[in-house]
Amino acid sequence: MEFLKSFSGYDPASPLLFTGINFWIFFGIILFIFSFLHSRVNWRIVFLFLSSLFFYYKCGGGFVILLFLTVVANFFLGIWMGRYQEKRQRKPFLILSIFLNLGMLVWFKYMAFFITLLNQMTGNHVQVFNFINWGFNQFTGSHFSTIDIIVPLGISFFTFQQISYSIEIYRTKIKPIHNFSDFGFYITFFPQLISGPIVKPQNFIPQIRKHYELSREEYGLAIFMILSGLIKKIVFADYLSVNFVSRVFDNPNLFTGFESLLAAYGYTLQIYFDFSGYTDLAIGIASLLGYRLPPNFDSPYKARNISDFWKRWHMSLTTWFRDYLFLPFAYYLSGKMVKTRYFRIRTELWIYITGILLTFILCGLWHGAAINFIIWGGMHGTALAFHKVFYSKIRKNKLVHPIRLFVSWFFTFHFIVFTWIIFRISRAENFNIMMKKLLFQFHSELVGQIIMAYWKVMVLLLAGFILIWTPIKIKEGLKRSFVAMPEYGKAIVLVLVILLIYQFKISGIQPFIYFQF
Repeated sequence: MEFLKSFSGYDPASPLLFTGINFWIFFGIILFIFSFLHSRVNWRIVFLFLSSLFFYYKCGGGFVILLFLTVVANFFLGIWMGRYQEKRQRKPFLILSIFLNLGMLVWFKYMAFFITLLNQMTGNHVQVFNFINWGFNQFTGSHFSTIDIIVPLGISFFTFQQISYSIEIYRTKIKPIHNFSDFGFYITFFPQLISGPIVKPQNFIPQIRKHYELSREEYGLAIFMILSGLIKKIVFADYLSVNFVSRVFDNPNLFTGFESLLAAYGYTLQIYFDFSGYTDLAIGIASLLGYRLPPNFDSPYKARNISDFWKRWHMSLTTWFRDYLFLPFAYYLSGKMVKTRYFRIRTELWIYITGILLTFILCGLWHGAAINFIIWGGMHGTALAFHKVFYSKIRKNKLVHPIRLFVSWFFTFHFIVFTWIIFRISRAENFNIMMKKLLFQFHSELVGQIIMAYWKVMVLLLAGFILIWTPIKIKEGLKRSFVAMPEYGKAIVLVLVILLIYQFKISGIQPFIYFQF
């Protein structure tokens, strides 16, 4: 009875993370009930919608009410927008939807940040006043703080997904959903609710009511993705973070330049394994329920230039910013600017440069309300603009020497590593200390001792880089081999993976990095 009370209640210290035992108990119950409902479409959708709301409640507490209200609002706005044929008639509903979703995102995620910046620039001491909590206190007699704003879990993801739904209706690419449980299920589907991938409506809505199918191959692929995600998250991301990366980034003054360099490489692996591990788990879990989520990563650290990197990293977010911000902005500017050359650069390139800088500054801000994220986004936007201008000068040369390809990859990879340092460090003084250590206090004479002291971390770093740079043909071959195994073979692999995870499991469950975004 005590377990049921604990399992059904909200405990901020025990969210339903994919790497925790409570989630797999939850998912086991879902699968058991789903096995009786999968052929009864209406019941299946309602059940998964309610299960997703419960999942969000277990992770985000009372903010499930906010999520539900936004689902209601966007559902009706979509229906009203779909009643009109002309764009000018649909536009007010689109504006209202964008205002509602972005307003909610700005209020919860950025208001405290903007007020802090304003205070720093003006010398004032303005405090945040949370009128939402105040109104709730007045209505219910509760005592929630009115000077703090807590960011709802996953708000950046589900607001963007709802905005894409409204825009696609406005563009007449899709028709609005008229069944509330269908729409609620699309927005709240629990495998991707908190950290994506951000699913475009035309890719997911056709799946909602389709007949449930799960072939033996699809089942094997789903299990493979789940095991892959658990290994990436627990064996690589969590172990590297707790045992090395966080120690160096949080206290860089205590470590040498060589250790700072290793920590930068370590965080480069950690953030990839953490986020792609979540995506693998989400894809595998969704597949067992009969739904297909899009891939979010495509070997990003193999990219030969920064443009190639952003075609491989967090692809659903990149696609969202391209389709709903960059391209509309570029089309708008192209209709306003005279086609000529400025500083020997064509107008089209200036439009690209302006659009890409704006897009990636906002992309950085999407990741977090802090200056380091804005700088990170600005650096990537600048690099993309530079690559576009540079590439436009040499694109006629289609024959590229292997050495040039290697040099291009090498500089691209280390530019990404450097920007991850800025992404990870929130205090300017820590960044300055790390740069000082890297440039002037490297202590190469201690390299051997450091490697021996952190030999487990070194082995994991080496294994991680081998894994991410393994040719795709080998990875696909391993995947096919696992799928082709008999069930007892899969069971043996499962036991071995559990034993491996147990060896690397650290005390306490580590949240996924992108949960904070």
